[in-house]
Amino acid sequence: MHLRHLALTNFRNYARQDFDLEPGPVLLLGTNAQGKTNLLEAVFLLATGRSARAEVDADYIAWDVRDDLQPYARIAGTAQRAAGDVGVEVAVLGRVGTKGMVASKRFKLNGVAKRTSDVIGAITAVLFTTDDMELVKGAPSGRRRYLDTMLSQVDHPYLRALQRYTKVITQRNALLKRIQDGAAQTRELAYWDEELSRDGAAILTTRAAAAAQLADGASAMHARLSGGREQFALTYQPRFIDTWPPDRIIESGTHAVEAALLDKLHATHARDIATGITLSGPHRDDLLMTLGGESAAAFASRGQQRTAALALRLAEACLLYERSGERPILLLDDVLSELDESRRASVLAAIDADQVWITSPDPDRFDAAFVAAAQTWHIANGRATRAQQP
Repeated sequence: MHLRHLALTNFRNYARQDFDLEPGPVLLLGTNAQGKTNLLEAVFLLATGRSARAEVDADYIAWDVRDDLQPYARIAGTAQRAAGDVGVEVAVLGRVGTKGMVASKRFKLNGVAKRTSDVIGAITAVLFTTDDMELVKGAPSGRRRYLDTMLSQVDHPYLRALQRYTKVITQRNALLKRIQDGAAQTRELAYWDEELSRDGAAILTTRAAAAAQLADGASAMHARLSGGREQFALTYQPRFIDTWPPDRIIESGTHAVEAALLDKLHATHARDIATGITLSGPHRDDLLMTLGGESAAAFASRGQQRTAALALRLAEACLLYERSGERPILLLDDVLSELDESRRASVLAAIDADQVWITSPDPDRFDAAFVAAAQTWHIANGRATRAQQP
């Protein structure tokens, strides 16, 4: 898969920009704060319907147009897939509210208005940024989001189960608070327990299988990136039942996991009511990462954490390819910084994609053969200019 065309209007610091692209490396060069990362964000938004950076949808809309009568941003891309071209468009419509600018997204697939869930995965992409070290050392929520974003692109039943589960957790926690206050009865939990168990089991079994696949891929990729000097391991840690490790979850299947999760919820009603939150279920899952048997979060250097995060992203790309039959677009933001020369060479050699976008402030980080094969764009003040091929 590769992006053939990208069009931006009022997106971040791009007033209007069009890109015509071919397969292969796309090298985005420029100093910091010129808009390189914004381009990766735009492609990732087309693939996943979300951004790793925007806190609210209004963040996408360029500051220059926020005083317009109808401020908006538009991102449109056409990707070539094995089955033919696919077009995805995201329109971000803003309005001035009592607390400032608010906005919402609208999606189209091949020119037809669609729900977000229907568009996710039409274009597949994997994004690596400098913030990805938080996958190693940050909070569990970031690692759950990593799993969810990856799986949502290639498993729409998983995405729908996740959307329902998120709503159920909100409703169940609200009910727990009301029971605490004496405004509701414990028996009212029965309905939400069943809803949570059904979708929670689907999430647990899908994550367990994906994590096992990722563990193998990330371990092999990390050995390649580090020259075999370090042993990386990834372990799924479900917040479920102590006697149900990931292998048992996979082998038992969804129905058995659903029944066990329902029993667990019934058994912990008193504890959940006392805390006012649901303490069991996939919304509390985690991934454990180790280097040489030691916690990567606690003991790994910044360079080691960066290598581990990149190994995860490249393993993610392999998983998406195996499950969809399409190599995802790789989006690598300043991927070579903080790496020594040997690891830089290993990273470039490990890239296996029909199209990879790489940002950098320094073209000297790339060897001559890579630069010669790349479509090079120079980015300055929200404008991209394609360099002439030598």
